[in-house]
Amino acid sequence: MKNQPSKEFLQNCIQKLEEKYLYAAILIKGETGERIQVQRREEAVTPADETRGAVISLWNGENFIESAFNDLSEAVFTAKVNELLAESNKKPTLEERNAFYERLFPGETETVDETFHVQENVPWDSVSLEDKVNYAREMNGKTLELDERIIESSVYLMHVKTFSTFVNSRRYLKQSLPRSEKIIVVIMQEGQKNVQLHAGRSRQGGYENCTITAEDRETIVGDCRKLLNAERLEPGCYDVIFDPDFAGIFAHEAFGHGTETDQFLKHRSKGEEYINKQVASPLVNMFDSPTVEEASASYFFDDEGYLAKETQIIKDGILERGITDMNSAFRLELERTANGRRQCFANKAYSRMSNTYFGTGNDTFEEMVASMDSGYLLRYPTNGMEDPKGWGIQLEGVYVEEIKDGKLTGKIFSPVIVTGYVPELLESISMVGKDYHSAGLGFCGKGHKEWVKVTDGGPYLKLKARLG
Repeated sequence: MKNQPSKEFLQNCIQKLEEKYLYAAILIKGETGERIQVQRREEAVTPADETRGAVISLWNGENFIESAFNDLSEAVFTAKVNELLAESNKKPTLEERNAFYERLFPGETETVDETFHVQENVPWDSVSLEDKVNYAREMNGKTLELDERIIESSVYLMHVKTFSTFVNSRRYLKQSLPRSEKIIVVIMQEGQKNVQLHAGRSRQGGYENCTITAEDRETIVGDCRKLLNAERLEPGCYDVIFDPDFAGIFAHEAFGHGTETDQFLKHRSKGEEYINKQVASPLVNMFDSPTVEEASASYFFDDEGYLAKETQIIKDGILERGITDMNSAFRLELERTANGRRQCFANKAYSRMSNTYFGTGNDTFEEMVASMDSGYLLRYPTNGMEDPKGWGIQLEGVYVEEIKDGKLTGKIFSPVIVTGYVPELLESISMVGKDYHSAGLGFCGKGHKEWVKVTDGGPYLKLKARLG
């Protein structure tokens, strides 16, 4: 990030702070971006919400203390450091400090000094704004041509770049994370019935991720046509197949929030009681990993300086562990995972998901369909929620296709709500697909706030579910 203090200056700030605190760290974080929206009668280009600032984090032996500010001048840093020094009269020993580091970063004694970045094959800024708007306009026009019943369609192209620098007495880390996405929205009307679908993809990288293919347009318009004739589904318990998008939102809601260990601290998660116990079919493996290549929620280190690595949440049906931030790992004496994340520099770090997904299995989609005498394929999820304390779950979607005698019939139902008890749904999984997919469009809030970029995904899953 431009115009931030030098490495030497930041390291000197850490050295001064650790004269009176057991631990000190500085995170400098910023984000910039651009969003292009083209509709039939309206076009807009807007900057993404730009943020830029720093947070100093300290541990005084009893509590974590933080000070956030958006002026990155050395004068302001110096003033903040002096204010924090004046608030403490302690002088921790080197032994005490080393013991704290060993507890947070076990076995890591070497200094880490690395700079990471994601390559943009076609840099966003190498394409003129005029060309990007013209491309979105052309793609939207081609979508509108596909069916006269389309009353509105939209094309969104977006690029966001996140920068961060993390410093403590053993680490100096920098990363640059660009991501780009494309989204198509189609609204179709016949008589008094309106239907709407959206689809797209978000990936790390540059403008190369914004290509909209003929297949993209034809698939979403074709599925809208089918929804115009959709019937209401008779509520009941059925054999179902979740497509990868539905599997993803299931992973996110089932054991995403439920294994964020800051919830364990508050005793708000039933998952706390089931570590090392069976909660799913032996076919089920679930992961959270910020290391997934090109995934839009990946990163090289989290906002507390922990280097990214994969965490297996469920292994062969057994709930292995939760995901942690520094505070929850320290207080619960858990192994640290790379999931301490902030909405921006001014927000608190929590245990947050990154890329959460079901692992792949040995079955094909065709084998799943052929195995069912009667059931449904669920696609296009729209929303989900879970009660981590009670393990109730609700998933919503708009596209259900009937399966009869081992074949898709083409009969469509809409909308759909999946409800149930998380372990019962997971234990009913009887087939797991070979291929992983993630659209990568998601964001996640902590309750109704603290939004961070996440992705979810997986293979096709066959299970039993209550539909309404």
